[in-house]
Amino acid sequence: MYRFLKQMILMLVLCCLQQVQAQDYSLYKTPQDWVIAKNYFATSLLIQDTTVIRHVLDHDKSLKRIFKERLRRYKESEDCKDVHCFLSAFRWSEAEVESIVLALSREIGQNGNLQKYFREKLLPSHRYGISKGKTVEEYIEKAFRQDLRAMNYVIDVYAGGRNPNYPKIDSISFNIHDPRYLSLLKDVQQDVLSDVRSIKEVFDLTLLTAVRLLEINERWDAAQLEPLLETENRKAYEAVSRTDFNKYPYSLLLTLGAGPEKYDQPISPGGMLRSRMAARSYFDGLAPFIVVSGGRVHPYKTKYIEALEMKRYLMETLLIPEEAILIDPHARHTTTNIRNTARIMLQYGFPEDKSAIINSSEAHINAVEQMADRCLAELGYVPYELGRRINEVIIEFKPKIEALTIDYDEPLDP
Repeated sequence: MYRFLKQMILMLVLCCLQQVQAQDYSLYKTPQDWVIAKNYFATSLLIQDTTVIRHVLDHDKSLKRIFKERLRRYKESEDCKDVHCFLSAFRWSEAEVESIVLALSREIGQNGNLQKYFREKLLPSHRYGISKGKTVEEYIEKAFRQDLRAMNYVIDVYAGGRNPNYPKIDSISFNIHDPRYLSLLKDVQQDVLSDVRSIKEVFDLTLLTAVRLLEINERWDAAQLEPLLETENRKAYEAVSRTDFNKYPYSLLLTLGAGPEKYDQPISPGGMLRSRMAARSYFDGLAPFIVVSGGRVHPYKTKYIEALEMKRYLMETLLIPEEAILIDPHARHTTTNIRNTARIMLQYGFPEDKSAIINSSEAHINAVEQMADRCLAELGYVPYELGRRINEVIIEFKPKIEALTIDYDEPLDP
């Protein structure tokens, strides 16, 4: 199974990141593929070929000793009597992170083919921040250091019960103080070891542990409804290239949602009203496309994906054609509503010189106007540039290239 995963990731990472093509995304075959590529992009580039790790181990004896110790620690966790013991076995230590990062940087820096590969695939992705002005080695070190720490973060939250950024919607699904919980962690350990049998595969221990923990917590949200370009977004994506944007004041309209408060409520009253705002703007000719954005967020563990339900409402109740609607079914906050829409604009071929607009309630747009500091605190950057406020419920914006950056501590929507 794991070799099949590697084969699939090899095909996935060869796709062009700047000009997204529908057939590229059709190569993602399982939700696990999407979770790994979205959260740990540099790692997904690396694990396609085990010869890289094998070559590093052959030339770096100290790293080989670290990997042997790492595998021993992981195997011995079957005897753990508490959660902390499992966490110590599952996580990379900070010393291990630094040793691995520096060893990989040296190996790639000394290998012309590998250096060319990462220069062409990693740097243009901007997944780890804007790469302009950085050497391949600098960007590689930043990327792998982030990936390894991001895996640790998932383990801390979804095995150890650490509070995520938003505990009310993203916290662990289990009672870590229940004695039966240790048996579940042992099952995770045994499952991962069935795919990691040798020293050269030790690099994948924490990766697979993190992915498995997300799975058993029902937190593969990053993969939900993918591949969007082959399913929910296909008709609108194909329409983008046929659209004469000169006929419209704006390129698209992002309508912000309002999460339901009841478990059996597919769409909230606020979601309905904001969808109606979007429909008016669409029929008035302000923009040729509507983006509805919102994941499986409110209330905790809801079965409904907000963007999907808003799309259905737009189509079935308000008669908006499907080819005019794009969905972002992953965003969990207003910050990422805009960030993910910026990613759509950058990757789907929208004109770079044309502004888009956001609509929502007056109070929500007021918050958007004051949201830059929150973006800096939560994302580390501001993924958009605001323009003028057209009226109480609509404001202009343009995407920034920073929007492509992975948010390492939001694994449900990185």
